[in-house]
Amino acid sequence: MADSSFHSFYYSRTGSDPITSDMVVPAGTKMDEKLLKELIDHYRTEHIPRYEYLAAAFDAKYEIFGRAKKEDPKPDQRLAADMAYDITETFEGYFIGIPPDIKCTDKPNAEDYLKQYAKRNNQDDVDADLSEMASKFGHSYEMLYQDDSGKPRSVACSPLQAFMVYDDSVLHRPLFFVRFMLDAKQKLFGTFSDAKYVHRFKEDGSGFKIEKAGKYDSHSFGDVPAVEYLQNTSKRGLYEGVLNLIEAYNSALSEKANDVEYFSDAYLVIVSAQELTQKQLEEFRESKIINLYGPNASELLAKFLEKPDADSTQENLLNRLEMLIFKMSMVPDITDETFSTASGIALKMRMMPMSNLARKKEIKFISSMMRRFKLLANYPKTGFTEDDWEHIEITMHRNMPEDIESEAQVAGSLMGIVSQETALSTLSIVNDPAKELQQMESERDSRAVSISQGYPTNRAKGKEDEGKV
Repeated sequence: MADSSFHSFYYSRTGSDPITSDMVVPAGTKMDEKLLKELIDHYRTEHIPRYEYLAAAFDAKYEIFGRAKKEDPKPDQRLAADMAYDITETFEGYFIGIPPDIKCTDKPNAEDYLKQYAKRNNQDDVDADLSEMASKFGHSYEMLYQDDSGKPRSVACSPLQAFMVYDDSVLHRPLFFVRFMLDAKQKLFGTFSDAKYVHRFKEDGSGFKIEKAGKYDSHSFGDVPAVEYLQNTSKRGLYEGVLNLIEAYNSALSEKANDVEYFSDAYLVIVSAQELTQKQLEEFRESKIINLYGPNASELLAKFLEKPDADSTQENLLNRLEMLIFKMSMVPDITDETFSTASGIALKMRMMPMSNLARKKEIKFISSMMRRFKLLANYPKTGFTEDDWEHIEITMHRNMPEDIESEAQVAGSLMGIVSQETALSTLSIVNDPAKELQQMESERDSRAVSISQGYPTNRAKGKEDEGKV
């Protein structure tokens, strides 16, 4: 069933709610050509329209540009604020602007391998793509594969071209990962992966033809070589709940621009006892001067036709919509003047809604990353094997302005009340308080050694020094 809790806007546009639930089949199901066609047809019909609309909003392709053209000579401005993109980039910069730290301290060989893998795979870039896609569509996929040199790699996949199929058990285990594309003749082709092979398929007449998997189509990840990353439990996109407000904002902004253009073309009304000639009208337009005279000149009236002024109403509407968009998306407008002047606890309070969003996403993001490492641990002939993935510690950071001076005052006031490690943990510039304490101890020891091996602290002269210069 479709979840309509936040899809009423789609319903008003399309007459139906998009389906956001997972693709599920009974446990133990074997993929065949009939099932593959049913799954892809269902996904393209029920899921893809939602993703296409969300992608269009991210690319500033809003409904305002598709409206019917107004009749001449009415102004017809089409303006759109790129708010979906702005909301996404603001959140992503905060959530993953600083790449996560991956450590496996009690397994040095495993940690070295993970560093090499991350460098070879440009993992920071892959993680950023996965996170951004999840913000746009509510979820995203990472597909693992073997490169030409026989080493494991991964790439981010959009829900526009891929989906995961799960079993109906309580464990909700992945059974198949399907990718599909269109060729030059608009025929579908692609691959689906199970726990052992990557199978190729292509559209053939009214159905699909699955090629027989050979030995070179096997993979060594020990499970379906793909991972799903969630924005939240309901797979709700970051700006999905405020699309109706963004569309209303674009409409109001466009109408305001129409009114400005309409006012700039105000009509000049001239009331006189004589009819103006075409030559006189042309002279008025050219010289911008009105000079009428005659026996009835005292009755002359020349003025612009006044139009209703709705500027204040429009401004109030735009301000209210803008406020609601940022409030309901829980991503603050960091370019706001009052935001930039906030400091200390006020800044943290303003960031708290986005911090809560990020915390929920972080829990699911780390869970998906652990599945990635589990798949890598299954890959043979590496320095990362068996249960090494269980020893991994993932730390994610928030990229936000910090009031270091205020934090230093707090840390200083806590010294002697709590442990030094706890006091240091209040400083945003200290990522690892325990390591910082060790560094401080090391520096103290170094200073002590330099003093003891240098000049003595007692500079009084002894008898052996008398007479020496």
